[in-house]
Amino acid sequence: MTDVNEVLYEVKERIAWVTLNRPDRRNSINAGLTAGLEQSLDQADRSPDVSAVVLTGAGGNFCSGADLGGDEFSSQPSFLELHEGRGRFAQLLSKMNQCRKPILAAVEGYCLAGGMGLCLSSDIVIASEDAQFGTPEIKRGLWPYMVTAVLIRNVGRKKALELCMTGDRISAAEAERIGLINYAVPKAEFQSRVAQMAEKLASYSPAVMGLGKKSFYRMADMTVQDALEYLQSQLTINTQTEDIVEGVRAFMEKRAPQWKGR
Repeated sequence: MTDVNEVLYEVKERIAWVTLNRPDRRNSINAGLTAGLEQSLDQADRSPDVSAVVLTGAGGNFCSGADLGGDEFSSQPSFLELHEGRGRFAQLLSKMNQCRKPILAAVEGYCLAGGMGLCLSSDIVIASEDAQFGTPEIKRGLWPYMVTAVLIRNVGRKKALELCMTGDRISAAEAERIGLINYAVPKAEFQSRVAQMAEKLASYSPAVMGLGKKSFYRMADMTVQDALEYLQSQLTINTQTEDIVEGVRAFMEKRAPQWKGR
Protein backbone atom coordinates (compact mmCIF):
# COMPACT_ATOMS: atom_id res chain seq x y z
CA MET A 1 0.00 0.00 0.00
CA THR A 2 1.27 3.47 -0.86
CA ASP A 3 1.79 5.82 2.06
CA VAL A 4 1.12 9.32 0.80
CA ASN A 5 3.40 10.69 3.53
CA GLU A 6 6.45 8.90 2.12
CA VAL A 7 6.91 11.88 -0.20
CA LEU A 8 6.05 15.38 0.99
CA TYR A 9 5.13 18.16 -1.44
CA GLU A 10 5.03 21.85 -0.62
CA VAL A 11 5.09 24.96 -2.83
CA LYS A 12 6.67 28.17 -1.53
CA GLU A 13 7.32 31.19 -3.74
CA ARG A 14 7.12 29.25 -7.02
CA ILE A 15 9.41 26.48 -5.76
CA ALA A 16 8.08 22.96 -5.19
CA TRP A 17 9.89 21.30 -2.30
CA VAL A 18 9.70 17.52 -2.75
CA THR A 19 10.98 15.61 0.27
CA LEU A 20 11.69 11.89 0.50
CA ASN A 21 10.12 11.13 3.86
CA ARG A 22 11.27 7.74 5.12
CA PRO A 23 13.91 8.95 7.59
CA ASP A 24 13.78 5.76 9.65
CA ARG A 25 14.86 3.85 6.50
CA ARG A 26 17.32 6.52 5.33
CA ASN A 27 14.77 7.41 2.64
CA SER A 28 15.27 4.09 0.88
CA ILE A 29 13.25 3.43 -2.24
CA ASN A 30 10.10 1.32 -2.22
CA ALA A 31 6.97 1.25 -4.38
CA GLY A 32 5.29 3.98 -2.34
CA LEU A 33 8.20 6.37 -2.59
CA THR A 34 8.53 5.78 -6.33
CA ALA A 35 4.81 6.42 -6.85
CA GLY A 36 4.93 9.50 -4.62
CA LEU A 37 7.82 10.95 -6.58
CA GLU A 38 6.05 10.36 -9.88
CA GLN A 39 2.92 12.06 -8.57
CA SER A 40 4.90 15.02 -7.19
CA LEU A 41 6.82 15.54 -10.44
CA ASP A 42 3.59 15.39 -12.47
CA GLN A 43 1.99 17.91 -10.12
CA ALA A 44 4.94 20.29 -10.34
CA ASP A 45 5.17 19.91 -14.12
CA ARG A 46 1.48 20.80 -14.59
CA SER A 47 1.32 23.64 -12.09
CA PRO A 48 1.55 27.20 -13.44
CA ASP A 49 2.54 28.25 -9.90
CA VAL A 50 5.77 26.21 -9.93
CA SER A 51 8.94 27.32 -11.72
CA ALA A 52 11.50 25.02 -10.05
CA VAL A 53 11.67 21.82 -8.00
CA VAL A 54 13.94 21.02 -5.06
CA LEU A 55 14.36 17.31 -4.32
CA THR A 56 15.67 16.51 -0.85
CA GLY A 57 15.49 13.94 1.92
CA ALA A 58 14.23 14.04 5.50
CA GLY A 59 16.31 13.19 8.53
CA GLY A 60 19.75 14.19 7.27
CA ASN A 61 20.01 11.69 4.40
CA PHE A 62 19.13 12.02 0.73
CA CYS A 63 18.49 8.39 -0.28
CA SER A 64 20.28 5.14 0.57
CA GLY A 65 18.96 3.16 -2.42
CA ALA A 66 16.46 0.31 -2.60
CA ASP A 67 14.81 -0.80 0.64
CA LEU A 68 16.40 -4.24 0.95
CA GLY A 69 14.43 -4.94 4.11
CA GLY A 70 11.09 -3.84 2.70
CA ASP A 71 8.04 -5.80 1.61
CA GLU A 72 9.22 -5.99 -2.00
CA PHE A 73 12.12 -8.19 -0.94
CA SER A 74 10.50 -10.08 1.94
CA SER A 75 7.12 -10.94 0.38
CA GLN A 76 8.57 -12.91 -2.54
CA PRO A 77 6.68 -11.24 -5.42
CA SER A 78 6.56 -12.95 -8.77
CA PHE A 79 9.26 -12.56 -11.41
CA LEU A 80 7.04 -10.29 -13.50
CA GLU A 81 6.05 -8.15 -10.50
CA LEU A 82 9.70 -7.60 -9.67
CA HIS A 83 10.55 -6.80 -13.29
CA GLU A 84 7.67 -4.34 -13.63
CA GLY A 85 8.56 -2.67 -10.33
CA ARG A 86 12.10 -2.06 -11.54
CA GLY A 87 10.64 -0.66 -14.73
CA ARG A 88 8.71 1.93 -12.72
CA PHE A 89 11.96 3.19 -11.21
CA ALA A 90 13.47 3.43 -14.70
CA GLN A 91 10.41 5.40 -15.82
CA LEU A 92 10.86 7.71 -12.83
CA LEU A 93 14.43 8.56 -13.85
CA SER A 94 13.22 9.28 -17.38
CA LYS A 95 10.35 11.39 -16.05
CA MET A 96 12.84 13.57 -14.16
CA ASN A 97 14.57 14.44 -17.44
CA GLN A 98 11.23 15.00 -19.17
CA CYS A 99 9.86 17.29 -16.44
CA ARG A 100 9.84 20.81 -17.85
CA LYS A 101 10.70 22.38 -14.51
CA PRO A 102 14.38 22.43 -13.44
CA ILE A 103 15.10 19.94 -10.64
CA LEU A 104 17.67 20.82 -7.99
CA ALA A 105 18.82 17.93 -5.81
CA ALA A 106 19.81 18.99 -2.30
CA VAL A 107 21.93 16.13 -0.96
CA GLU A 108 22.92 15.43 2.63
CA GLY A 109 24.22 12.22 4.19
CA TYR A 110 23.82 9.05 2.16
CA CYS A 111 23.33 9.21 -1.60
CA LEU A 112 23.79 5.59 -2.62
CA ALA A 113 22.66 3.11 -5.28
CA GLY A 114 19.21 4.16 -6.51
CA GLY A 115 19.70 7.43 -4.64
CA MET A 116 22.54 8.11 -7.06
CA GLY A 117 20.05 7.56 -9.86
CA LEU A 118 17.76 10.24 -8.40
CA CYS A 119 20.70 12.58 -7.84
CA LEU A 120 22.12 12.16 -11.35
CA SER A 121 18.70 12.48 -12.98
CA SER A 122 18.30 15.88 -11.35
CA ASP A 123 19.48 18.86 -13.36
CA ILE A 124 21.68 20.52 -10.74
CA VAL A 125 23.06 19.02 -7.52
CA ILE A 126 24.24 20.82 -4.39
CA ALA A 127 25.62 18.60 -1.63
CA SER A 128 26.62 19.20 1.95
CA GLU A 129 30.30 18.50 2.57
CA ASP A 130 29.39 15.48 4.72
CA ALA A 131 27.45 13.72 1.93
CA GLN A 132 28.61 10.31 0.72
CA PHE A 133 28.08 8.97 -2.80
CA GLY A 134 28.42 5.48 -4.20
CA THR A 135 27.01 2.46 -5.99
CA PRO A 136 27.54 -0.38 -3.47
CA GLU A 137 25.40 -2.91 -5.37
CA ILE A 138 28.41 -5.07 -6.30
CA LYS A 139 28.88 -5.79 -2.58
CA ARG A 140 25.36 -7.25 -2.45
CA GLY A 141 25.74 -9.42 -5.55
CA LEU A 142 24.07 -6.88 -7.84
CA TRP A 143 25.12 -4.40 -10.51
CA PRO A 144 23.78 -0.80 -10.63
CA TYR A 145 22.15 -1.41 -14.00
CA MET A 146 19.73 1.50 -14.34
CA VAL A 147 21.96 3.90 -12.43
CA THR A 148 24.67 3.18 -15.01
CA ALA A 149 22.59 4.89 -17.71
CA VAL A 150 22.71 8.24 -15.91
CA LEU A 151 26.12 7.72 -14.28
CA ILE A 152 27.94 7.37 -17.61
CA ARG A 153 26.24 10.51 -18.89
CA ASN A 154 27.58 12.57 -15.98
CA VAL A 155 31.13 11.32 -15.38
CA GLY A 156 33.89 9.82 -17.50
CA ARG A 157 33.74 6.14 -18.48
CA LYS A 158 36.72 5.04 -16.38
CA LYS A 159 35.48 6.69 -13.20
CA ALA A 160 31.92 5.46 -13.80
CA LEU A 161 33.16 1.89 -14.22
CA GLU A 162 35.38 2.17 -11.15
CA LEU A 163 32.42 3.24 -9.01
CA CYS A 164 30.35 0.32 -10.30
CA MET A 165 33.12 -2.27 -9.97
CA THR A 166 34.42 -1.33 -6.53
CA GLY A 167 31.27 -0.18 -4.76
CA ASP A 168 33.42 2.39 -2.95
CA ARG A 169 31.92 5.54 -1.48
CA ILE A 170 33.31 8.93 -2.36
CA SER A 171 33.07 12.27 -0.57
CA ALA A 172 31.13 15.29 -1.73
CA ALA A 173 34.42 17.02 -2.56
CA GLU A 174 35.46 14.11 -4.79
CA ALA A 175 32.00 13.98 -6.35
CA GLU A 176 32.35 17.65 -7.29
CA ARG A 177 35.87 17.08 -8.64
CA ILE A 178 34.76 14.35 -11.06
CA GLY A 179 31.65 16.23 -12.19
CA LEU A 180 29.10 14.00 -10.48
CA ILE A 181 27.62 17.01 -8.65
CA ASN A 182 27.77 20.77 -9.16
CA TYR A 183 28.78 21.98 -5.70
CA ALA A 184 30.01 20.56 -2.39
CA VAL A 185 29.42 23.22 0.27
CA PRO A 186 30.09 23.57 4.00
CA LYS A 187 27.24 22.23 6.10
CA ALA A 188 26.62 25.64 7.66
CA GLU A 189 26.03 27.11 4.18
CA PHE A 190 24.07 24.20 2.71
CA GLN A 191 20.50 25.41 3.25
CA SER A 192 21.21 28.96 2.10
CA ARG A 193 23.05 27.80 -1.03
CA VAL A 194 20.16 25.49 -1.95
CA ALA A 195 17.64 28.28 -1.43
CA GLN A 196 19.70 30.75 -3.49
CA MET A 197 20.02 28.34 -6.40
CA ALA A 198 16.33 27.39 -6.28
CA GLU A 199 15.32 31.05 -6.29
CA LYS A 200 17.62 31.74 -9.24
CA LEU A 201 16.17 28.86 -11.27
CA ALA A 202 12.63 29.95 -10.42
CA SER A 203 13.34 33.54 -11.49
CA TYR A 204 13.63 32.76 -15.21
CA SER A 205 10.95 32.20 -17.83
CA PRO A 206 9.34 28.81 -17.13
CA ALA A 207 8.46 28.50 -20.82
CA VAL A 208 12.03 29.02 -22.02
CA MET A 209 13.45 26.90 -19.19
CA GLY A 210 11.16 24.05 -20.19
CA LEU A 211 12.03 24.30 -23.88
CA GLY A 212 15.74 24.50 -23.10
CA LYS A 213 15.77 21.57 -20.68
CA LYS A 214 13.86 19.39 -23.14
CA SER A 215 16.29 20.23 -25.94
CA PHE A 216 19.33 19.57 -23.74
CA TYR A 217 18.38 16.00 -22.90
CA ARG A 218 16.96 15.18 -26.32
CA MET A 219 20.06 16.26 -28.23
CA ALA A 220 22.57 14.73 -25.78
CA ASP A 221 22.96 11.45 -27.69
CA MET A 222 22.57 12.87 -31.21
CA THR A 223 25.38 13.31 -33.70
CA VAL A 224 26.66 16.87 -33.93
CA GLN A 225 24.91 17.43 -37.27
CA ASP A 226 21.58 16.06 -36.04
CA ALA A 227 21.89 18.06 -32.81
CA LEU A 228 22.53 21.33 -34.66
CA GLU A 229 19.56 20.80 -36.99
CA TYR A 230 17.31 19.95 -34.04
CA LEU A 231 18.50 22.91 -31.98
CA GLN A 232 17.94 25.23 -34.93
CA SER A 233 14.25 24.27 -34.86
CA GLN A 234 14.11 24.78 -31.10
CA LEU A 235 15.65 28.24 -31.42
CA THR A 236 12.93 29.19 -33.89
CA ILE A 237 10.27 28.00 -31.43
CA ASN A 238 11.92 29.95 -28.61
CA THR A 239 11.90 33.16 -30.65
CA GLN A 240 8.12 32.87 -31.05
CA THR A 241 7.41 32.94 -27.30
CA GLU A 242 5.97 35.97 -25.55
CA ASP A 243 8.66 35.73 -22.91
CA ILE A 244 11.51 36.53 -25.30
CA VAL A 245 9.72 39.76 -26.22
CA GLU A 246 9.32 40.57 -22.53
CA GLY A 247 12.92 39.61 -21.76
CA VAL A 248 14.35 41.92 -24.43
CA ARG A 249 11.98 44.74 -23.50
CA ALA A 250 12.88 44.45 -19.81
CA PHE A 251 16.59 44.51 -20.68
CA MET A 252 16.16 47.68 -22.76
CA GLU A 253 14.04 49.32 -20.05
CA LYS A 254 16.49 48.27 -17.29
CA ARG A 255 13.87 46.48 -15.18
CA ALA A 256 13.12 42.97 -14.00
CA PRO A 257 11.12 40.93 -16.55
CA GLN A 258 7.56 39.87 -15.80
CA TRP A 259 7.39 36.39 -17.29
CA LYS A 260 4.10 35.06 -18.63
CA GLY A 261 5.32 31.51 -19.09
CA ARG A 262 4.31 31.36 -22.73
